[in-house]
Amino acid sequence: MKIVIPLDGSSPALAAVHHAVTLAKAGIDVQAIALHVQPRMHRHISQFTSRASRDALRAERSARALSPAIDLLTQNKVSFVALTELGNPAERIAAVAEREAADEIVMGVGRHPAWLRWLNPSIARGVMERTDVPVTVLARGHVGALQRYGVPAGVAGVAAILW
Repeated sequence: MKIVIPLDGSSPALAAVHHAVTLAKAGIDVQAIALHVQPRMHRHISQFTSRASRDALRAERSARALSPAIDLLTQNKVSFVALTELGNPAERIAAVAEREAADEIVMGVGRHPAWLRWLNPSIARGVMERTDVPVTVLARGHVGALQRYGVPAGVAGVAAILW
């Protein structure tokens, strides 16, 4: 079973790696594709940097995002390949899954309060819109009382004072 695992360096993203390890321990032949996608730099930024420095920065970010997953897959003897792509994350994840003839895309996302929902789940939604490969989304983490009630109440209080 070939599984694409998009990684961004966050601990919720590692949930997908744990899922692949669990499948492998259950006797399923898993081939993981650990994928890190970076957006392109805006031209106004890239005009002031050399291509070599941008490539070095991307390589450093990819290594940081992929290394925990690589360590976990290696420790558990799961067959894998690590890839780095450049472009729109949802588009590149879907394209890699199609190109590699993946059986499944497994994404780990974090739970965010309502005012932060645009962070990671939007990428998962974008991937589902762009591919016919099955996508499994694993939510991890929790929202504390301060984030759930305190921050929105504080924002509402500031808005009321300003009004």
